[in-house]
Amino acid sequence: MDLLTKRQLACLAKLPEGYRVVGVTDGSPVVRRPDGQLLRVQPNGNLAATTLVKRVRSYLRTERG
Repeated sequence: MDLLTKRQLACLAKLPEGYRVVGVTDGSPVVRRPDGQLLRVQPNGNLAATTLVKRVRSYLRTERG
């Protein structure tokens, strides 16, 4: 289980109005700004631009029965 660092928690606690936590990537929270920009909360508490890619299931995968 990954835990947030004290700096990440402090960063999340002081997010400006309109910022929303929308997910987690590699153990770091992902925040969406009011303008739609995605930011990752790094372990040192800094915000860094990021993008999210959803995992998709290949349509070529077949079930064997």
